[in-house]
Amino acid sequence: MNPELMAASAALASLMALTHWAQCVATRAWGDGVQGLARKRAWATALVTLVLQTVTAVAAAGHAAGAALVVSAWMVLGWLLVLGMNQWPAVARRWAMRLGALGCSGCVVALGVVGLRTVG
Repeated sequence: MNPELMAASAALASLMALTHWAQCVATRAWGDGVQGLARKRAWATALVTLVLQTVTAVAAAGHAAGAALVVSAWMVLGWLLVLGMNQWPAVARRWAMRLGALGCSGCVVALGVVGLRTVG
């Protein structure tokens, strides 16, 4: 898997984390945040996604560029998600989850390919 595809997957994975984070807090577009165990599960999903995308970005571009990619993806895609939430709340939630899942799947495949190359 080429580094550009790995970086794109790492960037898209931030949508999964951002969507779960947005479900934890009260937002004007999506209503009150989730409570109790669902809130802890959403935070755990956001943190695991952050770690997954950071590891993938570092594997694709190195330490400094990988960290910069993760931070910039959170800022840019978070801004776009907020804009989308204010205009089209249901559609933004649906597509952010789909694209985030696509990004997380790409990260898992990319790390698997890197691991197989390292072992073989």
